[in-house]
Amino acid sequence: MALVGVAVLAANLATVYSNLSLRSHVKDAAKDRLARTAEHFGDVAGVAYMNGGGWTGEARETIVHLAQADGLAGTLVDERGRDVAVVPPSAPAEAGAAATAPVRVGTRVVGGVTVSQADGRLLTPVETQLIRELDRMHLVAGITSALVAVAVALYLAWTLSGPLRRIRGGAERMRAGDLHARVKEGGDDEMRAVARALNDLAETLQHEEALRKESVADLAHELRTPAMGLLARIEAAQDGMLDDEAANLAAMHDEAVRLTRLLDDLSSLADAARPGMLLERTPVDLAAVAAGQVGAARRQFEEKGIVLSSELEPVTVDGDVKRLEQIVANLLSNALRYTDPGGRVVVRVTPVSGDAVLEVADTGIGIAEADLDLVFERFWRSEKSRSRTTGGAGIGLAIVKELVRAHGGQVAVASAPGEGSTFRVTLPATS
Repeated sequence: MALVGVAVLAANLATVYSNLSLRSHVKDAAKDRLARTAEHFGDVAGVAYMNGGGWTGEARETIVHLAQADGLAGTLVDERGRDVAVVPPSAPAEAGAAATAPVRVGTRVVGGVTVSQADGRLLTPVETQLIRELDRMHLVAGITSALVAVAVALYLAWTLSGPLRRIRGGAERMRAGDLHARVKEGGDDEMRAVARALNDLAETLQHEEALRKESVADLAHELRTPAMGLLARIEAAQDGMLDDEAANLAAMHDEAVRLTRLLDDLSSLADAARPGMLLERTPVDLAAVAAGQVGAARRQFEEKGIVLSSELEPVTVDGDVKRLEQIVANLLSNALRYTDPGGRVVVRVTPVSGDAVLEVADTGIGIAEADLDLVFERFWRSEKSRSRTTGGAGIGLAIVKELVRAHGGQVAVASAPGEGSTFRVTLPATS
């Protein structure tokens, strides 16, 4: 509607301007014609005055005859302003519809003449008819241009809205649950960019949906295993089929601990998803935090035959001590889980260009390049069968990602299969 309105308005304004301009030009031409006519009659009157030796009756009759022959009305006056000859108009003259010129004999002014159309109008019938024809032509041109403008505007509107209709259709299919729907890119750069963004969103949603289903299945498996173990041992005890009651209780205790650890991980992940409400920021030496966690985990690494070392430089960050400890602990736990006996894990803290960098590098099994973008996803784990034997539900690195983001930092990983992994956390350092 906006395109149609602008097009019609532009066409009509052009038509009105053209019509008014041409009317003005025709009237100016009529005034010039009348002025030339007055000058011509002044010259004729001067010749008649000179031939008759004055304003004789013959001179007056000649002027009147010529005026009537040309369809003019007018007045001839002598040098004193007295009427010499008068040809009255058939109707009162319009304003500006008369022209005046002097009557000269040589250089002497002997009178004056005023002329107008016999009907008192400025325009002749031919000029009036010309204006009517111009008005009609302008009306036709205005209507035609308006119709053409409407047709072009409607075509442009339909063409421009085509990509929008496709985008809307794709969005409605996605809203209805069809995450495989994609929008065909078309239109200008902006439209193509919107279509690409919507397609990227659909791919992300599709990936998130697949991950959600997989996460639910993994979580169900993780919960089912200890729960079924507990249930089986309780039923066996009820049936009196277990002879070693102490061993049965110990096994049940292990299953309960496993369940508790899994629920704690889920709770930590839920807390990390809303870190802004939980952080108690204070100036903290990241090297001291890392040293504390290295000391706490050293025995576990020794029991598995893994060398744990540290290279720590003091650097202060504005953070929550407990959450920073959780970041280091989760990275160490991940390194312990995926590093074989005889391997090595190094924890480094260094200041780099105004940032505090924490690195946990291991010589473990490594991660395939295709999986590097997935390691921080919830419940994602490489080599799932091996992961379940080593423990863990694939939540630790997701917690690390959320807590690092809450501190205004970034986390990344560099790895290759069989060459180990290096997790790098970058946090803003305080001066």
